[in-house]
Amino acid sequence: MIPGIEEIRTFLEKLGFGEEDINELVEQIEYFETEAPERDDIVRDYLRDECIDRLVEEIVREVLKLGRKGVRILDVAAGSGFFTERVKEKLEEKGIKVEVYGFDITPSMLKRLNEKGITPIWGVAEKIGESIRIANEHYGLNVPEEFDVVVSTLAFHHFLNPEAVLESMRDVLAEGGKVVIIDVLKHRHDEFRETLKDTHLGFSTEEIREMGLRVFKNAEVRPLGLHCEVDGVLIGLYKAVFA
Repeated sequence: MIPGIEEIRTFLEKLGFGEEDINELVEQIEYFETEAPERDDIVRDYLRDECIDRLVEEIVREVLKLGRKGVRILDVAAGSGFFTERVKEKLEEKGIKVEVYGFDITPSMLKRLNEKGITPIWGVAEKIGESIRIANEHYGLNVPEEFDVVVSTLAFHHFLNPEAVLESMRDVLAEGGKVVIIDVLKHRHDEFRETLKDTHLGFSTEEIREMGLRVFKNAEVRPLGLHCEVDGVLIGLYKAVFA
């Protein structure tokens, strides 16, 4: 259920990735493997408690807008499940029945998700549906292939091909569902490519809106007026909702 690096290489080949992309993904995995044990503390260091609460509230508000008594949620690049478990708890407090899955490429993050009672799924964000099918076949699982809400928090700038990720998210959305992304606004701190393994230096609201409208019919994007702090640098955050 939680693969090792060599197994991951095999899965990536099955998903159609070439050697260069596989090596880049494995490099990311190895970086986040070292971060997994302290991931919750790292997120707390990036964000103040009131900022964390606000981000959770933003996601919960979007889920509640669906008006459903029960929801199936997929958290893409869920990491240690820091936000996943908080969103689940808040929804349950409001009487919503929640079925939640944590999707991540890093084995140690999947272990953290499992420890928190969140169903872990190994996979690549650009190929969510295919990854789920491989996991189901390889491990004999019965993970659903459609979700009411797909969320991703503070991860979008790490993806190799963000627009392909949006297409992948769209393809696993149930009818009437939505995608909610919270991530960093565009900045100029190129050093984060090395120190934090960031693939992109965030996106402007215009860029993410245009990207979203190439994939979805509706896109709502706005800055949140919130920041994360990394090595003394303040980086703004946005929320995007696609349907």
